[in-house]
Amino acid sequence: MKERKTTRTAHGHCRLLLLVCAGALSVTECTAEDGSDGATTGLSDALELWQLDSVPLISIGDTEADPLYDVVGIAITAEHVVIAQEGTGTFRFYDRSGTLDHVVGGRGEGPGEFGDLDWMRRSGDHLVAYDWHGREISRYNLDGQWLGSAALSPPEDFPFVRAEGVFPDGSLLVLAPDVNFRPTEPTVARNPQTLLLHEEDGGYAGRLFETMGSETWYEPFGVAGTQQMSRLFGRISGVAVIDSLFVVLENDSYDIPVYGPDGLVRDTLRPAVVPDPTPLTRAEADLSRQFLLDSWDLGPAQAEVEDMLTAMGFPEHLPPYGRLSLGYPNHPPMTVADGLIWALRYGGLPREGAGPDGPEWYVFRPGTGQIATLSSPDDVVLYDVLGDLAAVLRRTELDEEIVELRRIPGR
Repeated sequence: MKERKTTRTAHGHCRLLLLVCAGALSVTECTAEDGSDGATTGLSDALELWQLDSVPLISIGDTEADPLYDVVGIAITAEHVVIAQEGTGTFRFYDRSGTLDHVVGGRGEGPGEFGDLDWMRRSGDHLVAYDWHGREISRYNLDGQWLGSAALSPPEDFPFVRAEGVFPDGSLLVLAPDVNFRPTEPTVARNPQTLLLHEEDGGYAGRLFETMGSETWYEPFGVAGTQQMSRLFGRISGVAVIDSLFVVLENDSYDIPVYGPDGLVRDTLRPAVVPDPTPLTRAEADLSRQFLLDSWDLGPAQAEVEDMLTAMGFPEHLPPYGRLSLGYPNHPPMTVADGLIWALRYGGLPREGAGPDGPEWYVFRPGTGQIATLSSPDDVVLYDVLGDLAAVLRRTELDEEIVELRRIPGR
């Protein structure tokens, strides 16, 4: 069972009990310190249908000499495939033959080092990364030269913040959860989160609006603490910057609003043909629940996890976006890359005697709408796209992390 060394929550100091099914199930003990139009599923004749090539151009991490661990970002540049690893706090630069060229960064608190590397991605002609530990955003050129870092300085009433992206002018979109959100009885709820703007130097620039976090099961714990678990089949939210705009996916419907930096809606994206809500059958729910419990050795937490899964119940319908992650890697509900939004249609349910279908993404362009659908023959996480090249992460049956560069034929 894979664990992260920290648990990120606004409830105070937390001890990680276990982490299984990234994005589907996490349990922590903390101490205090629909908009569908009802249309029939289908595809518009104007949409392009893309499929990831099953044969990678390069594959990284599948040799004992150069394994990967805890990948938190992948970026495609003109010269390299760049892989960020939280375990080492480094960026690894591979050429187009898959050979390691050079490594930058490291674990620490010095220039270009990370205490807890949260994410890395390409933004224009830069690489940007966020260090959760230092609340720092760092910028690099595409060859890995460190250009500088800035620590976020939010107001006192927003002590827990996370940078979500960088606008072309260098300003930052930041997400701050409600630190006072602490249900007093067992319930499924969504933690309110506030979107903030920060200047390029990390200084606070203003408040935008409140959005909802991912669907979570909460139970009071101890005197003033909370035990929580991401809800199985729950709605996962997402926020991302795309050029000078940003998108918020709350997963209440297929609508994805697009905002300007002033917080005003500029556009609303939805599939060209909006599917009806997909019912979650009891058989599917029970099979997925049992598959989850059978997939991990939970030890003394087994009974506790079973009780929480029973208590939280199942929703009547599947969420519009995301994927049931019954193991690593985690599947974000959307990826922003190459000026497009790649929203993951909900899937990943196990089937009797077979694995789940490969993922499928709706591809949106702000100002235009859906332009294509991308599918994959196998279970991968999409991290970056550049032209007809896609950088994906997959996991082997031996739990190895493999990064691949694949083509999108026809793009």
